[in-house]
Amino acid sequence: MTSVVKKKSKVVIPTFASTRAEAKWFDKNRKRLEADMGRRLAAGDTKTLAEALAQSAAKEKEKLKPVTIRMRPDDLEAVRGLALEKGLPYQTYIKVLLREGLRRARASR
Repeated sequence: MTSVVKKKSKVVIPTFASTRAEAKWFDKNRKRLEADMGRRLAAGDTKTLAEALAQSAAKEKEKLKPVTIRMRPDDLEAVRGLALEKGLPYQTYIKVLLREGLRRARASR
Protein backbone atom coordinates (compact mmCIF):
# COMPACT_ATOMS: atom_id res chain seq x y z
CA MET A 1 0.00 0.00 0.00
CA THR A 2 1.39 3.36 -1.00
CA SER A 3 1.08 6.14 1.51
CA VAL A 4 0.79 9.74 0.47
CA VAL A 5 2.76 12.18 2.53
CA LYS A 6 1.32 15.64 2.45
CA LYS A 7 4.07 18.24 2.44
CA LYS A 8 3.51 20.96 5.01
CA SER A 9 3.99 24.32 3.37
CA LYS A 10 5.07 27.45 5.16
CA VAL A 11 2.18 29.76 5.97
CA VAL A 12 2.56 33.08 4.18
CA ILE A 13 0.69 35.98 5.74
CA PRO A 14 -0.55 38.42 3.08
CA THR A 15 -0.75 42.22 3.25
CA PHE A 16 -4.19 43.43 4.32
CA ALA A 17 -6.24 46.42 3.18
CA SER A 18 -7.84 46.85 6.61
CA THR A 19 -7.76 45.53 10.16
CA ARG A 20 -11.13 43.89 9.49
CA ALA A 21 -9.69 41.94 6.54
CA GLU A 22 -6.69 40.98 8.66
CA ALA A 23 -8.89 39.71 11.53
CA LYS A 24 -11.06 37.75 9.08
CA TRP A 25 -7.99 36.09 7.51
CA PHE A 26 -6.52 35.13 10.89
CA ASP A 27 -9.87 33.71 12.05
CA LYS A 28 -10.21 31.71 8.83
CA ASN A 29 -6.63 30.36 9.00
CA ARG A 30 -6.37 29.80 12.76
CA LYS A 31 -5.92 26.02 12.59
CA ARG A 32 -3.23 26.28 9.87
CA LEU A 33 -1.38 28.93 11.88
CA GLU A 34 -1.54 26.86 15.07
CA ALA A 35 -0.28 23.78 13.22
CA ASP A 36 2.54 25.81 11.67
CA MET A 37 3.51 27.21 15.08
CA GLY A 38 3.49 23.71 16.55
CA ARG A 39 5.77 22.41 13.79
CA ARG A 40 8.16 25.35 14.24
CA LEU A 41 8.30 24.90 18.01
CA ALA A 42 8.94 21.16 17.66
CA ALA A 43 11.69 21.79 15.09
CA GLY A 44 13.25 24.59 17.13
CA ASP A 45 12.66 26.97 14.23
CA THR A 46 11.47 29.92 16.28
CA LYS A 47 12.72 33.40 17.16
CA THR A 48 12.23 35.55 20.19
CA LEU A 49 10.65 38.97 19.75
CA ALA A 50 14.05 40.55 20.45
CA GLU A 51 15.65 38.45 17.67
CA ALA A 52 12.92 39.37 15.18
CA LEU A 53 13.21 43.06 16.04
CA ALA A 54 17.00 42.96 15.75
CA GLN A 55 16.75 41.29 12.34
CA SER A 56 14.23 43.90 11.19
CA ALA A 57 16.41 46.75 12.48
CA ALA A 58 19.45 45.33 10.71
CA LYS A 59 17.56 45.20 7.39
CA GLU A 60 16.37 48.79 7.87
CA LYS A 61 19.87 49.95 8.79
CA GLU A 62 21.21 48.57 5.50
CA LYS A 63 18.98 51.06 3.66
CA LEU A 64 20.31 54.07 5.58
CA LYS A 65 23.21 56.28 4.58
CA PRO A 66 25.22 57.82 7.43
CA VAL A 67 25.62 61.61 7.43
CA THR A 68 27.35 64.12 9.67
CA ILE A 69 25.90 67.52 10.46
CA ARG A 70 27.12 70.40 12.57
CA MET A 71 24.59 71.88 14.96
CA ARG A 72 24.56 74.73 17.40
CA PRO A 73 24.97 73.36 20.94
CA ASP A 74 21.72 74.93 22.14
CA ASP A 75 19.78 73.30 19.26
CA LEU A 76 21.37 69.95 20.05
CA GLU A 77 20.44 70.24 23.73
CA ALA A 78 16.87 71.17 22.77
CA VAL A 79 16.62 68.11 20.50
CA ARG A 80 18.04 65.86 23.20
CA GLY A 81 15.54 67.18 25.75
CA LEU A 82 12.56 66.73 23.43
CA ALA A 83 13.75 63.26 22.40
CA LEU A 84 14.07 62.28 26.06
CA GLU A 85 10.48 63.41 26.71
CA LYS A 86 9.30 61.27 23.81
CA GLY A 87 11.42 58.28 24.85
CA LEU A 88 13.45 58.27 21.63
CA PRO A 89 17.18 58.37 20.94
CA TYR A 90 18.04 61.93 19.90
CA GLN A 91 19.39 60.92 16.47
CA THR A 92 16.16 59.07 15.72
CA TYR A 93 14.19 62.13 16.80
CA ILE A 94 16.26 64.32 14.46
CA LYS A 95 15.37 61.94 11.60
CA VAL A 96 11.68 62.19 12.53
CA LEU A 97 11.82 65.98 12.55
CA LEU A 98 13.66 66.05 9.24
CA ARG A 99 11.16 63.70 7.58
CA GLU A 100 8.21 65.75 8.86
CA GLY A 101 9.83 68.95 7.57
CA LEU A 102 10.51 67.39 4.17
CA ARG A 103 6.97 66.09 3.93
CA ARG A 104 5.55 69.55 4.69
CA ALA A 105 7.93 71.22 2.23
CA ARG A 106 6.95 68.80 -0.56
CA ALA A 107 3.25 69.27 0.18
CA SER A 108 3.51 73.06 0.01
CA ARG A 109 5.08 73.12 -3.47
